[in-house]
Amino acid sequence: MPKKSKNFLDHANDKASVLAEKFAPQVESAVGTAREKAGPLLTEAREKAAPAVHDARDKFTSEVLPVITAAIAAAGEATEDVRGESKKRGKAAVAALKGEVEAPKKKKHRFRNFLLMLGLGGAVAFVAKKLSDRPSTTTWESTPAPAPAPPAGAHKAETPDGNDQGGASPDVAAADAAAEPHAATTPDDPAETIDVKKD
Repeated sequence: MPKKSKNFLDHANDKASVLAEKFAPQVESAVGTAREKAGPLLTEAREKAAPAVHDARDKFTSEVLPVITAAIAAAGEATEDVRGESKKRGKAAVAALKGEVEAPKKKKHRFRNFLLMLGLGGAVAFVAKKLSDRPSTTTWESTPAPAPAPPAGAHKAETPDGNDQGGASPDVAAADAAAEPHAATTPDDPAETIDVKKD
């Protein structure tokens, strides 16, 4: 098979050489004619385009170039901090790759972790309260009604034989010996009125 392809290549090469010799004068005359006709057209186009190109260059120099320069300067000012930081980090990265720098220490975030644990504890307490079977003991009731007043004469500490079992002083014993209890007094209805302002 290599012989057949070699023969085919030799045969194709011979045919291409014959065709190149046959058409070479025609191609040369066509190229010469194209140069003769295109030369004056290119010169005329260059003369017509020269003022437009000159105006475009002037407009670019006077209007576009200052805007681009200002934009580059503003971008440079805006990125000055970032460029400094990136330069610093780049040097740190190179030093780290060489093994010259130790890794930064991790922050502990104690307050954040405290708040997180406090929130989780509250959530656990809430769930535990909801899942418990005990009824709530935080039911509020009004003040209980007072006990009824004792009957008249029941406040005496004496026994039926007349002895004071409480061991009270004589004035308390005299008060207890009264036939009927005293009437209740209030700030609006005192037992005695005492005038404090005596001139």
